[in-house]
Amino acid sequence: MSDADGVQRRRFLKATGGLATAGVLAGCSSGGDSTPPEELGSDTPTESQETDGTETSSNGDQSTLRLINESANTLDPIATVLTTESEKVAQMFDGLVGKPHGTADITNLIAESVDVSDDGTVYTFTMREDVVAHNGDQIDANAVVYSWERLAASDNSTSDYVLLDDLGVTHETDDEGNYVPGSLGVEATGDYTVEVTLSSPYYAALDIMSDVSFVVLPEGIVGDIEGYEGKVAYDQFTSEPVGTGPFEFENWSPDNEASVTVYDDYYGEAPSIDRVHWQVMADPNAKFNHAMNRNVDVFPIPNAQYDSGKVTVEETDDIGRQIGTYGPLQNDETADYLRIAGLSTAFMLFNTNNVIEPARKAVAYVMNHEELSEGAYKGRLTPGYHMTPRSLWPGGPEAAKEHARENYPYGYGESDLESARQLMEDAGYSQSDPYQFEIINTPGATNDQISGRLRDQLSAAHIELTINTAEFSTLLDREFAGNRDSGLGSWGMAWADPMNVLALLYPENTRTTNHEGVSGAPLVGLNWTGTDASQRAREAWQTMQNNKRDTEEDRQIRAGAIRKLEEANWEDCALINYGYPSMERFSYDWVDMPMYGQLGALSKYTNVEIDTEAQPN
Repeated sequence: MSDADGVQRRRFLKATGGLATAGVLAGCSSGGDSTPPEELGSDTPTESQETDGTETSSNGDQSTLRLINESANTLDPIATVLTTESEKVAQMFDGLVGKPHGTADITNLIAESVDVSDDGTVYTFTMREDVVAHNGDQIDANAVVYSWERLAASDNSTSDYVLLDDLGVTHETDDEGNYVPGSLGVEATGDYTVEVTLSSPYYAALDIMSDVSFVVLPEGIVGDIEGYEGKVAYDQFTSEPVGTGPFEFENWSPDNEASVTVYDDYYGEAPSIDRVHWQVMADPNAKFNHAMNRNVDVFPIPNAQYDSGKVTVEETDDIGRQIGTYGPLQNDETADYLRIAGLSTAFMLFNTNNVIEPARKAVAYVMNHEELSEGAYKGRLTPGYHMTPRSLWPGGPEAAKEHARENYPYGYGESDLESARQLMEDAGYSQSDPYQFEIINTPGATNDQISGRLRDQLSAAHIELTINTAEFSTLLDREFAGNRDSGLGSWGMAWADPMNVLALLYPENTRTTNHEGVSGAPLVGLNWTGTDASQRAREAWQTMQNNKRDTEEDRQIRAGAIRKLEEANWEDCALINYGYPSMERFSYDWVDMPMYGQLGALSKYTNVEIDTEAQPN
């Protein structure tokens, strides 16, 4: 990939605003069985969210896993961008490979085996021959070609960049850089053999292919790409999808509930439960009340009700999972508890065209990452200084902490108000003539607490910070137009490669639509271009792109580029990382939930077991 190509403008961001708004993108821990650190919604339930704990869908005689989820927009795998969507897609669809246990381990699903060429660019998949979709269609190599072509070519796709750019499957583009339909390097070389050709070797290729956007559909099920009329209308498919996974679609009411039931002809191990039901709720208090009424089996606990003193960790395993109990709850029950550091990062972002450099650096000086962790997040966030999660830092977590302690320019583990004040005075500001900018976030108690603390600290450094909130879609419009000064956000990684998150710091991905020569949406609205530091970031990103092999030489080169890019961001403070949210799961003792890993929100629920006699009806 040439420097001019960069990472192509991401179409999906017109729908999501990317990472820059709230921690609900695919890969983030905001599903029904994990607790995001950001609370989306007000502190008081709306009339439509109030509940007496009665589920709208009865269990009947089935064993039903009862979860809480927020609203989703689609169940089409190529259009999903939110974890609320991906969690459901993961139950109804399988890909060639996947991570059904939410760990880093890649498992063959529809693929029986995979061979990789010596140069690392050709992946040959031999498929199982006993896979039948939920509509009775046989799944063969042509179904894979169709599904991946649809990911690349459909106007409904929000993840085409993952296939074409991040994974780098060979393809052709027109004079405007758009994908040429039918040119994808995915070929059926036999009835059950598929060959995938990459433009260059990439050590994380199979990791990316495990993403939910790469799942396999029955060939021709939707007619939204060239050559296919479609067996069902697109609107029908997005709301009643036909998949290949262990559960099949039962019901979906976007603002109320969703459910799937076991698929009797599944080729793999049959699920231990009959059904999964999600009750749709957005307000944290409504979710908690629903759980305390024992109308759900697995649930989140919002920060307002969370008490770290109620956590008892009985075991920490070899991948860092903390296993124990939480309680007593308000209903006197004790919940089973699981916690693991997820592949996510939390930060404050700035539109560098709107907020001057001294003010951005003043924020960095006053922000105490450790204080944020213990205060606003009640210890549910690990303090950090890099966009790269510590588990992926070259040399591991201790090396990450050492690099930050020795190199972070704005004070490690402290708040330096005097340096912030001096910086703003040198820039010509004073108490009688303060600098002003706005922070705008989605509603939530955690966001409010962080913003309020920053406002109070910055007022002593001659900065007047205005705090506002807006719903998700409004934030997107403002950010893409370049009208969002700053905000709090988080990014959940879908695969374990630092490039997945460091793409946010590639300057070409940060230019908003009010930036000269930009017509598409950015990856994040920083407008971080035109400085020496941003040029170093550009060079570091390109170095990583050019050295993606799984060799010691390439790993060392990438390690140096990661440090260079992170330090360039420190210099200009386009993004200020302050920590890494943990994934936590709380479940009642009548349900046995297998432990997940760093990608837990996308686990399959096939191995869940429920004591139906103990489970309240």
